[in-house]
Amino acid sequence: MQFVQSTECKTETSASRALAVQPKGKRRPGFTSSLLLNALALGALWVIYSAVRTVTADSWGAARSNADRLLAFQDSLGLPSEAVMQQLFLPYEWLVRGANMYYLGMHFPSMVVFLVWALFLKREAMPRIRLALIGSTLIGLVIHLAFPLAPPRMLRFSGFVDTASIFGPDPYALGIAKAANELAAMPSMHVGWALLIALAVVKVTRTRWRWLVLAHPIITSVVVVVTANHYWTDVAVGAALASLGWWIAGFVRPEPGAEPALELVEVSCSVASGMSEDDDELVSVSH
Repeated sequence: MQFVQSTECKTETSASRALAVQPKGKRRPGFTSSLLLNALALGALWVIYSAVRTVTADSWGAARSNADRLLAFQDSLGLPSEAVMQQLFLPYEWLVRGANMYYLGMHFPSMVVFLVWALFLKREAMPRIRLALIGSTLIGLVIHLAFPLAPPRMLRFSGFVDTASIFGPDPYALGIAKAANELAAMPSMHVGWALLIALAVVKVTRTRWRWLVLAHPIITSVVVVVTANHYWTDVAVGAALASLGWWIAGFVRPEPGAEPALELVEVSCSVASGMSEDDDELVSVSH
């Protein structure tokens, strides 16, 4: 009986090791292919973003009307005014300037740095990361097209302050943001991308310091409101898209991970062997 169980366990363990080792090598993408796919993904998203910007460029009337409706909707939910939160920060010029710089300098550069990091160190997770980025951003662009929305900073008679134009740095005055879509407040892809980076880092790394990356989406959420670039609802929808994109991508393109199943088989075999030995001892004693 013990010999049969031992043979079965060895067979199951060997088969499990074969299944665990075989797909790992196949699933890890090559460096060149990953680099090209990342470049193509970002390039395609930029082309689509530019096309949406062109289509919605003359939608100021709809964008302003949508802003009024959104503010009324938020009021009906009892949400506090973004202008009230902004007033808490305005007395501290250094803090407001810092928020402006964070908004300007962390969105696209942080995503590029993250993709380069993943390309070199976590390439096995790149398919899921890329799919989540493409999926969530495309849905966001569809919303930009269907629901053009003026940001709070454009509603100066509603109590909002355009912090970039007053405190600086102003990306529009500097000519940095000429290609930006100013009527695309919904959803906040600043928040969406920041949360996507955080979700990926927490998932694919094991260091206890990885949780610090959650500060990025939290700070970004505060920054986009303080700078009057987004509403509360923009923040919520952006975060929801990132979470949904990451979750769906995990089913479509899961990372290699057959090892846990292997460990389960080995543990089961150890337990079975131990039970078999105990049974033999009991038989011997009874005789």
